[in-house]
Amino acid sequence: MRTAPIVCGIVSALSLATAFFPAASQAQTTKSDGAAKLVVGTMRIPPFVLHSDDGRWSGLRIDLWKQIAAEMRAETEFRAFDYDVDGLLEAVERKEVDVALAAIPMTPDEESRFDFSHPYYKAGLAIAVRTEASSGSFGVLAGFFTPQVLGTIGGLIAVLILAGTLMWLLERRRNANFDPHPVRGIGDGVWWAAVTMTTTGYGDKVPASWGGRVLGIVWMFPSIFLIALFSATLASSFVVDRLKTKIGGPDDLPRARIAVVSGSAGERWLQAEGLRGRRYPFVIQATKALQRGDVDALIYERAILGHMTKHYGWKELEILPHTLAVHDYAIAIPTGSPITESVNRAVLKVLSRDD
Repeated sequence: MRTAPIVCGIVSALSLATAFFPAASQAQTTKSDGAAKLVVGTMRIPPFVLHSDDGRWSGLRIDLWKQIAAEMRAETEFRAFDYDVDGLLEAVERKEVDVALAAIPMTPDEESRFDFSHPYYKAGLAIAVRTEASSGSFGVLAGFFTPQVLGTIGGLIAVLILAGTLMWLLERRRNANFDPHPVRGIGDGVWWAAVTMTTTGYGDKVPASWGGRVLGIVWMFPSIFLIALFSATLASSFVVDRLKTKIGGPDDLPRARIAVVSGSAGERWLQAEGLRGRRYPFVIQATKALQRGDVDALIYERAILGHMTKHYGWKELEILPHTLAVHDYAIAIPTGSPITESVNRAVLKVLSRDD
C-alpha cells in the first residue's frame, strides 16, 4: 500500500506551514483586501473620548487616533472599557487589544507592564474645591450660630445676671430704681449691668448705697474686657472659621480631606507626597462628594475637571490655578507589538502637522 507515504507527506507539509505561519497572538487582524484592522481599547473620558448613544466615538483622542490610523492605512475597531481603567490596562497586558487610547500617563509602573508610543499630550493635575458662600444676610446670620459664638453669648448673659442680681440685693431696700420683686428687680439689675458694660450710661438706674457704688466701680473695669472679648470672638467667627475650611493651594492640603480617583495620577501624586486621601472609583463620585462637603478638595486632571465643571454647570466648584504635577500622555501598546514603530512614526507625523 502506498497510502502511508502520502499521509506522512501531508502531515509534514502541514507542520511546515504551521511553523512558518503561526497564529497571531495580537488582536490585530487583516482584512481580505490586505488592509490592517486594529482593535483600539478605550473608555469615555470627556472631552478626550466621547461615546454617543448611537455608538459613535468622538473627542480629541479619537480625532487624533483617526489621523494616526490614516497614516498607518489601518482600519479601527473600537472596544469599550467604560469605567474600567484596570480592565483596559489588563487587556493591553494580555494583548487582547492592539492599543489603548485613554488618559494614560507615562509612568515607570505602567512602562513595566506594556510599551508606550511617543507622548502626544502634556497635562497637569489640579485641585478642585467648593467655592466659598457669598457674603449676604444669610451668611452673616450663620456666623452667629457657631459653637464659639453661642458659648460666648451664654457666658456673657450669665455674668450679666450675676452682676445684676448682686446689684439688686444691695439696692432693693434703699433704691426705688430697683423693684423689690425678685424677678422684676433682677431684671432692673441686669439692665443696669448691660448699660454699664456697653458704656451707654442712660442714667435711669444708678446705685444709691455705698455697696452698690463700689460694685458699680468694680463692674466697670471687667465689663470693658468682656465686651472686647465678645467683639473678638464674633470677628473670629467670620474670619478664622472661614480660614479653617478654605483651601487656597497645595500648602493647605495636609490639613484637608482630599478625594482622589482610584488608579489615577492624582492618587499616585498624593502617595508620593505622603498625604492620605479618600479613594473613589469614578471621578463623578469624587466630584459629588466634594459638592456634598464630604471632602474639602479633589485632585484630578485639570482638563477633565475643567470640562466637567463647564459641561455640567457646577458653579459651586472652583479649580485652583496651581498645577501639582505635569505628565506626558501616550498610547499604550502591548510589549513587543509589531505595530509599535508604525504607531510612533504616525504620531510624529500627526504632531508635526498640528505644530
